[in-house]
Amino acid sequence: MLLVKYFLFILLAAVSLSSCAQTTWHSEQLAIDDSLQIAVIQIPKNRKLSQTEVFSLGNDSYTLTLHSTDSIYSTAHTLKLNNNTYKAYITSLPLITINASQEIVNEPKRMCRIGYADEEITFTSYAGIELRGSSSLVFKKKTYDLNFYKDSLGFENQDYKLAGMRSDDDWILDGLYNEPLRMRSFISLNLWNEIYTPHYLDKEPKAKAGATAAYSEVFINGRYKGLFLLQEQVDRKLVKIKKNKGDTARGEIFQGARYLGASSFDSIPPAKNFLASWGGYDIKYPSPTNAPWDNVYPFTDFVVNSDDDAFAKAISKQFVLDNAIDYFLYINALRAPDNLGKNLYLIRYDAGAPYFYAPWDLDGTLGTIYSGKRINTTNDFLSNGLLRRLIATDADDFIARFQARWLTLRQGVLSEEQLLKKQMDTYKSLKEQKVYEREALVWDTFIYEEEGITYMQEWTKKRLAFLDKYISDLK
Repeated sequence: MLLVKYFLFILLAAVSLSSCAQTTWHSEQLAIDDSLQIAVIQIPKNRKLSQTEVFSLGNDSYTLTLHSTDSIYSTAHTLKLNNNTYKAYITSLPLITINASQEIVNEPKRMCRIGYADEEITFTSYAGIELRGSSSLVFKKKTYDLNFYKDSLGFENQDYKLAGMRSDDDWILDGLYNEPLRMRSFISLNLWNEIYTPHYLDKEPKAKAGATAAYSEVFINGRYKGLFLLQEQVDRKLVKIKKNKGDTARGEIFQGARYLGASSFDSIPPAKNFLASWGGYDIKYPSPTNAPWDNVYPFTDFVVNSDDDAFAKAISKQFVLDNAIDYFLYINALRAPDNLGKNLYLIRYDAGAPYFYAPWDLDGTLGTIYSGKRINTTNDFLSNGLLRRLIATDADDFIARFQARWLTLRQGVLSEEQLLKKQMDTYKSLKEQKVYEREALVWDTFIYEEEGITYMQEWTKKRLAFLDKYISDLK
């Protein structure tokens, strides 16, 4: 009898605790587009919801009715606010709401307020926002550059750790408008960090090989703008290169922005130290400086003009060959023809250290070019002046190392099985969680039929098969 009473007490206590438990809601988790009559609600994957959730935000009371409690992300639900009823989508992706009182332009940054919610944090912050890109500026769906601030004056930056990436104040929201399935940049950027590990990781254990990215959903001034790629910036903080020491340049970052000879190692234009751009490069760090090209100019001249013996003997001291191997294998596996002299970063860790690459802007990959147009080419080999010389001179047994590394990668992250799975998993996740459905609500040219993923997968199989033979036959 005592045992029965004990269990009854425990049961009543559990019921009491359950009935008293309340879900905490934050305003950053909810965004509404009245023009589309939709709501997007950010709910972490580990959070349980009742069939009906009633919650208050400010002076408003909301009622969320789930049409399914088993598949909350793959089912549309109903949200009621007063006399308004919205089709409610629940997302596990970061939700970003931007409110800007001024028109967002290319320059300068406009002050705005940004609400943010992901599985770990929610916050509202001041931020500067501007359009980002060059050719992408003509797209209907824009790409944005964000800088978080501590106050409305923007005098002091504010770091946030977003979507499990680094803690920083400077972020990119890539609109992905030219990407047929909104997948290529996401897969490609993150793949590089699986392939390459910084060669100085023993000195800088937090250094990253390049930017990583996460999907997010964005509202601007109460209008749903769809799926974006939240990206880190490639900067000194990300790659952990050495700071300037007085007037002495130590770590360096140059962005390949145009094909003007030097950035693709095809020619050596005259250096002009008073300019911030040279030969296709823009200087990113250190800046400003009185001698921005004093180190990269002679290095480029060496690659372009040195005789074969001198090149073969000294190139490993001036460029990290393991990085060159991984970079060019990666660029070829993806077939990224626009990343051989632009859309890349040339970096060095410290004064006198060798240079190395990090990729950028990988929308023209996996069977398409930067415009989103399909290019069904699978049987070419991509190179620039640096790679051509490395192969021609076979510096430090480059060809054998290149071939061996390809075989290793083909058994791992560049295996057909892993690449196809990565593609299909990304596609299914976006489709099944109705992210594609939401994207199509606002961008009527967006198509996400399975024919698109079938094309990508068939292209990938043919590309890998071609490279297997081409690389094994290198001499």
